[in-house]
Formats: sequence, C-alpha cells, structure tokens
Amino acid sequence: MTTFGWFASLEEFTPRECLDQVDTAGPAGFETTWVNDHFHPWFDHFEDGSAANCGSSWSWMPAALERTDDMRVGTGVSAIVHRYHPANIAHQLATLDEMYPGRVFLGLGTGEALNESPLGYSMPEWSECAQRTAEAIRMIRRLFSEDFVDYEGRFWDLNGAHLYTGPDTAPPIWVAANGTTAARMAGDLADGFVTVFESPERLEDTLFPAIKRGIKKSDRNDSLDDIDMCIHIHVSYDPDDEAAAMQQCLPWRGTQLPVFFSEDISDPRVIQEHGDKVDPNVLRENPGFIVTTDPEDVVEETRKYVDLGFDEIVYQSHSPDQQAFADLVAEHIIPEFG
Repeated sequence: MTTFGWFASLEEFTPRECLDQVDTAGPAGFETTWVNDHFHPWFDHFEDGSAANCGSSWSWMPAALERTDDMRVGTGVSAIVHRYHPANIAHQLATLDEMYPGRVFLGLGTGEALNESPLGYSMPEWSECAQRTAEAIRMIRRLFSEDFVDYEGRFWDLNGAHLYTGPDTAPPIWVAANGTTAARMAGDLADGFVTVFESPERLEDTLFPAIKRGIKKSDRNDSLDDIDMCIHIHVSYDPDDEAAAMQQCLPWRGTQLPVFFSEDISDPRVIQEHGDKVDPNVLRENPGFIVTTDPEDVVEETRKYVDLGFDEIVYQSHSPDQQAFADLVAEHIIPEFG
C-alpha cells in the first residue's frame, strides 16, 4: 500500500500557513508531513514582489506534531555539514520522539551552500559532504543505541556523550539521492531512500541498482524491499486556471539549474536572477513537476512511481488553493492507490 505525504514548504509559506496546511492535510488522508530545513530559501521573492520565507524546521516541527494525533513529521531534508553537529540532531530527535513516540523521522541530504555559507562556513566539495553525511548517520545511530559514546571521527568527535532522554533506537533515517553515491549510501546506512525530479527510466537504470549495491554492503539482501522508498513530486493545481497554477511555480525555476547545487552560491537573489531567465516550460518538462487543471494528470504521474514500487509519494503543492489540492488527493489519489 502506498502512503502519501504533504510537503510543508517553509520557503514558500510562513510557518503559520504551513501549520494550517497540516490541518488541511490530515483530514484529507495524508499520513506524513515533510518540511524543508534551510537557512536561506531557494528564491528571494514572489512574482508580486512579496518576500520569500525561511522559517526554522526544528522550531516548527513540535507545533506541527501537536496539531495532529497520528501524522508523522520529519525533515525533508536536513544537511549535517558544518552548521549542525550530529549529536545536536540526535538530541533534538530523541526529545521529539519522547514527546511524540513513533511519529518523528529524519531526512538527510548532502546539502547546498545556502545552508552553510551565510553562516561563514566554506561549502566543501560534494565528496566531503557525502562523507560527512555517512559519518553523521553512524554517530546518530550509536548515540541512540549505546551509552556514554566515545567517537573519534574524521569530522566530529564525541567524548562520553549520552542521550538521557529518548528511545533506544533512532527514528527512521532517510537519505536523499539524485546520484549513485548517495543512493548507495541510502541502501547501506539508511532506513529509506528519497528522491526528486527523477524519471522512471533513470531510477530503474541508474539509481535502483546503486541502492541495491548499498543494501548488499549492509549485510541485508540486495532487494529494494529492504528499504522504504519515497519520491517528492511538485504539483500546482488549479481547477480552472492553468496560468494561475504556473504563476505559483515561477520562483522555483532556479532549482532547475544544477550549478546552484554544486557551487558555493548562497544568495537567493542571485539564484532567482538566473532562475528568472529559465523558460517556464522547463518546469513542465521536468519529471515530477506537474502544472495542471486536470486531476487525471496528477493521477497518471503518481501511477508511474507507484508502479515502480515507491512506498510513499510526497507532494509539494504550489497550488493557489491548497484545500482544492488536498481534495484532489482525497478524491482521486488515495482511493486509487492508498
């Protein structure tokens, strides 16, 4: 059975608006909420000139968990590069899990400059970011499973660190991957794999084999059944006006330029300046980015990934009317796939 998640975009909406979306998503049948964890947003302003947002996910999650009795909430995704120590993340996870048992998860990615450079840190090469992510996962798991941990790592140390509060097992850890190295890491070290903007063909030909190699390295077997899989889909739906739906997506065009994921560029104004030059139709051509007035378009895009075996589909809705999108999922998606 496929489950469905809501993506609370603290870049696109205020923290209060995102909390209201949790109230909308729960009754519609969404079982999880994923929230971005950035210091700077991916863009500076909207088409009408109003400013972007960028609230703190770790401050926001307890309020979101309090809004619902059963929805699971976690980061989509955090980067443990410079601004976080793995033990700080473990500490916050343990506290949240004690208050909301079984309802917290951690999504991890290898990061971008917009999280690190504004705080005075130099963004490492991607290979180092990947190594830091792997070391952080190992440290977090040890902190949950062992007492008074000593750890001498390549990037961080622990000196008798002990989590007095929280469970003995770390909450589920997901690794985000759009390349083979991170996909292999997900199979080896994580409970789940999450991705975005990937075609079914590349998933089957490139990323799934890498996940299997990681699973095999972890002493599990090499089946994708041994790891949860999630894909993040962008949707902007308006039942009457496709132009209005597209208008909501325009600030996200900078995310279609790979340079901003690899270079030490952290100023949202610069990202948006270049993104504004991207033809809006590029969004339509991107796998997992839907702009439509027809619910069947969302159904068919979802079907592609359900048929590939994804356990969870997370929708980031740019829709002018969020209730209309939640109703679409409740009426067309969950009855079909849930």
